[in-house]
Amino acid sequence: MRESLVNLLKLQEIDKEINALHQSQTDYPKEINSLKGELQDARDQLDAQQQRSEELEKDRRALERELGAIEEDLKKHQDRLYEVKTNKEYDALQIEIATLNDRKDQHETAILESIDTVEKIVEKLREDENYYREIEEDRQKRIDELTVKLNSVEKDVGAWQKKRSAIEPGVERRPLSIYNSIRKVVKGGIAIVPVRKGSCGGCYRQLSPQRLVEVRRADSIMRCESCGRLLVWSDEEAAV
Repeated sequence: MRESLVNLLKLQEIDKEINALHQSQTDYPKEINSLKGELQDARDQLDAQQQRSEELEKDRRALERELGAIEEDLKKHQDRLYEVKTNKEYDALQIEIATLNDRKDQHETAILESIDTVEKIVEKLREDENYYREIEEDRQKRIDELTVKLNSVEKDVGAWQKKRSAIEPGVERRPLSIYNSIRKVVKGGIAIVPVRKGSCGGCYRQLSPQRLVEVRRADSIMRCESCGRLLVWSDEEAAV
């Protein structure tokens, strides 16, 4: 029986590796998608800044065209000052000229503010692009690593299954059946544990002297009365 229990411990280590590999088939894609999403968000922010910069440039060019039209209209009005015949016409023309000058000032101010805003956006865009390239390199490296691992999971599982198949014949049917049943219900699938310092290696409950003797004898299947796990006497315990 002791040999079966020792082999069960070996099987359990293999099963932990297999379970971890199967879990990675869920975890790795999630992490990959998260990294890709992070990169896409950063890219979207850059694109939004670039689009805003282009829109401001477009608006500025429109303002410059309007300013040109205002200046042309203003020159015509100023030229007409020398042609008017009455004070009323002169006063009306002066009002129109003042209005055009106000519009000219507003457009010039708007153009200067637009230039300043675009310069700030462009500067920020350069900084963000440098940062994006850094995180892109870092995140893509991690994505590539995870992809390689993900693509090798089935191969790795097969290798562990081969090791398991070599050990499983060395376990008697009944302890193997109990082991498989316990693994389905206990946390982490830990179904068999060594005795450590007179306690169950799973729940750490102190074992009675009689139970310790029976576990050490290893002529039958022994389970922890507290957590139900299979117990096996460890070499470490024997050396105490």
